[in-house]
Amino acid sequence: MKLTAVSALHFSFTELTDILGRCFQNYFVPFSLTPEAFALRFGSEGMSVEDSCVWLQNGEPVAIAIIARRDSLARLAAFAIIPDLRGKGLARAMLAPLFAALKTKGVTRVYLEVIAENHAGIALYTSLGFRDSQALHGFKGSSPENALGAKLHTATPDALNRAVYSAPSQATPWQLDPLTLRSLPCTVLNTGQGSWAAITTHGLTPQLRYLFVEPASRGKGEAQRMLQILCEQYPGISTPVSVPERLTPLFLAAGYAQMEITQREMISD
Repeated sequence: MKLTAVSALHFSFTELTDILGRCFQNYFVPFSLTPEAFALRFGSEGMSVEDSCVWLQNGEPVAIAIIARRDSLARLAAFAIIPDLRGKGLARAMLAPLFAALKTKGVTRVYLEVIAENHAGIALYTSLGFRDSQALHGFKGSSPENALGAKLHTATPDALNRAVYSAPSQATPWQLDPLTLRSLPCTVLNTGQGSWAAITTHGLTPQLRYLFVEPASRGKGEAQRMLQILCEQYPGISTPVSVPERLTPLFLAAGYAQMEITQREMISD
């Protein structure tokens, strides 16, 4: 079976959106975006159009890989093959050269996320040299029983970034990194007592994209308090399925419910 790999540079965002939708048919989780949503989502995650790839069979797109880049770090932001060609051992033959090409371009580490129940996908990435890093969860807020009535202050993304980068660095999943806020329309809020949050409201429901507590305010319940205030002021708020498992007790204590879906973050050095 002859497949031709072509850089995503040769396609418009409208075409890439259509290809992605067709390749994700009948997948574990429904995946449907408009071209505008495609550009916003993958643009904020650092999509490299040059490094992203579409595979053609007889001139027709049959698979796609979206690659995001941050200096020497890269991420497989999406990968899918049309249903008719799945289970034929093609994925490894597609991805191995793609990752090898990234290495020649100076990439030293590649990240990806895979649905925890996708055992075939986990086996594939393990065979390509990826190791399991951590579990990632999503959470949904509920209305608090007792209203806190606290006031949140609006701030700028730059102010949040200054607070973040003045603190000791911490590993953050790719989708929740504050770097995404540079090109993602969001509202930055703080309590005035050292806790910060970034909220997006362009989707169907508000989404918490970043939560940060300054070092001097940690250990005082500020993170839990911020989460509770957000539940009160942003009904229906949720997170991406990108929250590290170690933060599960915090979200549960703040009254959030854990989503059923779980992802595994995998890393290749």
